[in-house]
Amino acid sequence: MNTLRTAMLLAAMTALFMGVGYLIGGSGGMVIALLIAAGTNLFSYWNADKMVLSMNHAIEVDE
Repeated sequence: MNTLRTAMLLAAMTALFMGVGYLIGGSGGMVIALLIAAGTNLFSYWNADKMVLSMNHAIEVDE
């Protein structure tokens, strides 16, 4: 269920970003906004866990 919620959130943010891109630059701006949104979504997907752990000053536990 969390994966579905995450996908819906990322899709909604991408749609919002594309809407703003369309308002600013028409269909060309929408395509540019889609590319930027895809890049930020991929970055967030791969690095969100590391960012949250570093914000909380978490350290790795040794065995």
